Amino acid sequence: MYLRKGLKQLFERVCPGRAKQWVPLAPLTTLKIGGRADWFIQPQGIREVEQLLEIFQNRDLPWFILGQGSNLLVADQGVRGAVLHLAPHFAGLEEKTRRTNQRLLEVGAGYPLSKLVQYGLKNHLQGLEFLTGIPGSLGGAWAMNAGSYGREIKDITEYLILVSPAAGLEKMNREQLAFTYRRLNFEAGAVILSGGVALSQGDPLRIREETKALWNRRRLTQPLRGPSCGSVFKNPPGDFAGRLIEEAGLKGVIRGDVEISTRHANFIINRGKGRAQDILSLMRLIQKRVFQGSGILLEPEVTLWGCSL
Repeated sequence: MYLRKGLKQLFERVCPGRAKQWVPLAPLTTLKIGGRADWFIQPQGIREVEQLLEIFQNRDLPWFILGQGSNLLVADQGVRGAVLHLAPHFAGLEEKTRRTNQRLLEVGAGYPLSKLVQYGLKNHLQGLEFLTGIPGSLGGAWAMNAGSYGREIKDITEYLILVSPAAGLEKMNREQLAFTYRRLNFEAGAVILSGGVALSQGDPLRIREETKALWNRRRLTQPLRGPSCGSVFKNPPGDFAGRLIEEAGLKGVIRGDVEISTRHANFIINRGKGRAQDILSLMRLIQKRVFQGSGILLEPEVTLWGCSL
């Protein structure tokens, strides 16, 4: 474990009272699975993040960023190193510009997607509808280029503000951001702090109707009640992971106390006492069966901490 002498004093100096040891991560994830983090730290400002990154670099300490814990599988033995939790101190929203039909919002990485969708509804802003029902916060959405129903977070992103040991604090505009399918390629060791979201003023009834329709569609096709991480695998080009998994006859397959959803085959549900090793077992089975049947090797969409396939 990364509990080296002197780390506690360093962390306390930077984040007094906000650096904890051996914090359970399972309650902080949507899957409700996983062990403890050696360190769990909640910085309150940019300078604190910069100082922590410097410590991690100088001490060769592994570190992770935790948002709302969606799209994440934490190993049963937990993770070694430090987990940074930016919310609630990086969860602000500010209107930067307001023109006749355009609005630019600067939103913190810790701001929940569900809250942003509600802000759009309240203020008659269109462009956020596709985020309806997607769990998580803006930071995670940017890092994985979250999307649904043909739209992605890159479509409404004007810029991102990041901090890293190499470049310090920097602003990257849309044309500088290397978004790909379910991924943002950016400098290793950088942390997304906030970003600009470009929206337009729209008809409130149409916005509400589209939001409701997308929510109903998600509710009817996805298992939203049981603990899950969302989509487990990325959709391969021209196809859908859920369709391939269902075609392989894997709906309802159980390992331990986790199950491939009978509603949507690209979801794995924790039935109450699930373990990461059981999730990984099902993921390997899915990859094997789908490859045997189609020649397609599914790529994980879920982020793996402390474990691998």
